[in-house]
Amino acid sequence: MRFFYALRQDLNKTIINIGFLGAAAICAILCFTSTAYIDDSTSKSYSVFEAIVTLDRELIESDSSFAWTSLLASGLSGYAAMFLPIIVAFPFMVSFCAERNSTLMRYTISRSGKMNYYMSKFTASVISGGLAAMLGVAVYGICLCIIFPDNSSYEIDPELLEILNVHSNFETVVRTLTGVFLFGAFSTLPAFFISSFCTNPYLIICVPFLLVYIWNTAINKLIANCWTNENYEMMEILYDFAPESVMNLSSKTEFDASAKHTICMFAAFLIVSLVGFSIIMNLRKDKGR
Repeated sequence: MRFFYALRQDLNKTIINIGFLGAAAICAILCFTSTAYIDDSTSKSYSVFEAIVTLDRELIESDSSFAWTSLLASGLSGYAAMFLPIIVAFPFMVSFCAERNSTLMRYTISRSGKMNYYMSKFTASVISGGLAAMLGVAVYGICLCIIFPDNSSYEIDPELLEILNVHSNFETVVRTLTGVFLFGAFSTLPAFFISSFCTNPYLIICVPFLLVYIWNTAINKLIANCWTNENYEMMEILYDFAPESVMNLSSKTEFDASAKHTICMFAAFLIVSLVGFSIIMNLRKDKGR
């Protein structure tokens, strides 16, 4: 019972604050920077925002790549995916740093117990990060639904339309938002772990961004090397260990080897983050202060 009480309090602190709303707003704005269209004649790419502002409406209504469901699926990419570790750290960082700097942490731990405190912080940070990303993409999706046409409004070959519409619009939205939630939750883990030994909010936000950037760069270089050596099997495996692969779990229709790789990676990071946070916090003689 202490755990659920502590979790409710932590969720109130992380979700009902300016950091959560700011994270969702920033996520929604960055989604509009994702690529919507590439002009074959000039090789120029247009973001969703540029497509809305500069492209002719006739082109938008004639090219099925502008279907709002397609744009929604690719919304959390580019700058949005790159800066997500910073964005989703805001809700947790604001409440946790305020609690630590005000010395309220000592009283909270004494009331709830150490393990209940650690578990509630972990659960609240994961949920708030996932919800912030999901809310931002949901706002982005509502705007897309209003501005861009549906797949059914385009003159597409029936067989191709059947391939494009494997899922209904509702199922596509649910799967996309579920994947975004998982990606947002996963992206909070580095900041959560670092907060166990760091009290500087700027470092808690920026270091995870740097770590994920290095991780992505390393994966991309390994993939490029596999492509050069025609090692396509290893290349497919490497895709499963990229940070954004967590988001693709919701779109899979079967529990294949690719899903197993990603789930194992996700579970390993969850366990390492929670155990590492608990050990470091438990070793502090000041009870977290």
